[in-house]
Amino acid sequence: MSIGHERDIFADAIEIVSPEERAKFVKQACGDNEPLLASVSDLLRQHDRCDSPVDKPILADLSPTITRFQPNMPLSRHKIGAMVGPYKLMEQIGEGGFGLVFVAEQQKPVRRRVALKIIKPGMETHEVIARFEAERQAIAMMDHENIARIFDAGVTNDGQPYFVMELVRGVPLIEFCDNRRLETQDRLKLFRSICLAVQHAHQKGIIHRDLKPSNVLVTLQDGKPIAKVIDFGIVKAIGDQNLTDKTLYTRLASMIGTPAYMSPEQAEMSNVDVDTRSDIYSLGVMLYELLTGSTPFTRERLNSVGFDELRRIIREEEPPCPSARFSTLAGKVATTISSNRQLEPSKLSTLMKGDLDWIVMRALDKDRARRYPSAIAMAEDIQRFLMEQPVEARPPSAAYRFSKFAKRHKAILFTIGAIAAALLVGTGVSIWQAKVAISALQKAKIAENQATQSHDELELFTDRLKRANQLMISGRAYAESGDWANAHKACMTATETQPRYFHVWMERGSLYAKLGLWEAAAADYAKALELGAPVHGAEFMGVPQLFLMANNPAAQAQLSNALAHSGGGGSWGTILRGRMIGELSQQDASDLAELAESLLDDSPQEPGIPKRPRSHIPLGVKLYLAGWAHLEAGDFQTAIARLEQGLADEPNWGGHGIEKPVLAMAYHKLGDTEKSKIALDESKANLDSWLEQSVSKRQGVPPMPWFDWIEFLINHQRATEMITGKPPESDPRFEEQKRLAQAAIQ
Repeated sequence: MSIGHERDIFADAIEIVSPEERAKFVKQACGDNEPLLASVSDLLRQHDRCDSPVDKPILADLSPTITRFQPNMPLSRHKIGAMVGPYKLMEQIGEGGFGLVFVAEQQKPVRRRVALKIIKPGMETHEVIARFEAERQAIAMMDHENIARIFDAGVTNDGQPYFVMELVRGVPLIEFCDNRRLETQDRLKLFRSICLAVQHAHQKGIIHRDLKPSNVLVTLQDGKPIAKVIDFGIVKAIGDQNLTDKTLYTRLASMIGTPAYMSPEQAEMSNVDVDTRSDIYSLGVMLYELLTGSTPFTRERLNSVGFDELRRIIREEEPPCPSARFSTLAGKVATTISSNRQLEPSKLSTLMKGDLDWIVMRALDKDRARRYPSAIAMAEDIQRFLMEQPVEARPPSAAYRFSKFAKRHKAILFTIGAIAAALLVGTGVSIWQAKVAISALQKAKIAENQATQSHDELELFTDRLKRANQLMISGRAYAESGDWANAHKACMTATETQPRYFHVWMERGSLYAKLGLWEAAAADYAKALELGAPVHGAEFMGVPQLFLMANNPAAQAQLSNALAHSGGGGSWGTILRGRMIGELSQQDASDLAELAESLLDDSPQEPGIPKRPRSHIPLGVKLYLAGWAHLEAGDFQTAIARLEQGLADEPNWGGHGIEKPVLAMAYHKLGDTEKSKIALDESKANLDSWLEQSVSKRQGVPPMPWFDWIEFLINHQRATEMITGKPPESDPRFEEQKRLAQAAIQ
């Protein structure tokens, strides 16, 4: 007898309120398996004997008062001004399938305006109460800035359940975007925040099952639009998360959701369980409408067909991609939609073609296995589009990836083209100038003067170079002793003494990086890069990460690309770390994992075999890099093994502990939720400890190399967003650290 089968039958049976229907269901489900029937029946008897109010919080207490809706029954027993608990009803603002929504004023313990939702009079059936209670508990479990918060819940004297929520003074998503004529990029940013909210709900074990623009209200907060997902009225518990012991029994004849936004598996009404990917489909429909002004299957068509035909359309027909749908719109409709997005119709159609079509259609795939695996994955692809990076939804090709690189680096490519053109023009000019110079050099006096001038310039350059090097040495000594002000003064003087010498900018950039002044450090390293600094050495360790932290993606991409074409020379630590922080193909990630593994191989080299790269990188760093590289390559088991080995065996290298967020991501990718959360919590504990040391001792970044610290911060943010669905909360200690650093160099 399968324990899982027994548990499944029991779980389904307790959802059936009628004893007769329940008995019939159990007998049919167990068939001729008498031991299974006896076991399930025993579980049901024990369940029915339970008198705990926790097990039966509403239904048992309210069953005497449950009534059936009567056609002539008044719509509300509650008039404006009436009290529901400590809440005074002010106005009715909404009405759903089974609930009424009021603006209410809380009288105590604080006075505030709230939204109060209460079951419609006459609708207090077992099924509706169960669904209502599920909604109440679902919202209570979630805590996200883009999900309306729940404050309170209770039951009125006449047996109507209610709960009290944050009052969102907003308008539906599409209406907000159209009224304010938001551009497509702004719509995508707003939609991305909705994806993160849905990801949070999924991680709490909640599927919304009715995501649509009217269930997303947008309001302004500090002048910026913020979306709030509302109405979890038909949520479904997933995994082992029980929202209520009275989870409603969804009858085979009922179909839950709004047809225009409903996934094929919801419309199927078969034994296939609805999971989080159903919400991904609904998100795809919402994005489709945000882009084109229409749902994939128009409401007019869905409203004009019968029930069976409606289900067939949702399950079987493939909708046109967004750009194709927009191209079918004509005249005033197309003009209005384009105007609402502040683009001409032809430009809007062009914008949708390609990446946006791919993103939407992946979310709308009939086969849920081919949709985005999670809401965060969809959010990340939208972010890639906004940053003009290759999106995962689109099959990669060399031409496609180059086109994305060209869009991101127009300035660089333009500069390269300009240089090439200048070289062609300059070659001709140089030939002409050479003839003139040869003629002039024939004159002895001019030659003598030029030689004298060159000698003087060379002598002056040498003196300044010596002075700049002396200043850098002094600055380094001051920094080692913690005298940040004199260190900064020496570096400033060095840049003024020899501004065309890239080392002075690297030195001052390193000083700023040690103090946590990321933007200033990135600007100096960018200047060094401009002056031709070699990027493959240990001096550029962590600089790509620095550019990323300082929000300079162009410099980061340029540097990562240079490291990718290092030709095997330079610091392997710089090359590995710099490339892994950038954009990687699957092949690139696999190559880096192989390189990281080769650094760990200390066995003697055999003759005739290509030499392995040698380095003096500490073993702890090698294990960390290998674990990170295997994570990027998708080999999560090996990644975990390398990271765990480093944590256990190499506790003495300066960056020990920065492995935690990488380990958390590896466990998350492997599907081990518990261990991923433990590793993330440990990463957060390290962050708190290191920040505290940094602020309390006023020593710049924590006691570790600055590149380890900045890499840890980047990976901690990645891990937090991946596992929790939202970025880490802002910490005022970062601003305090920056203030102390700026004060230290005054």
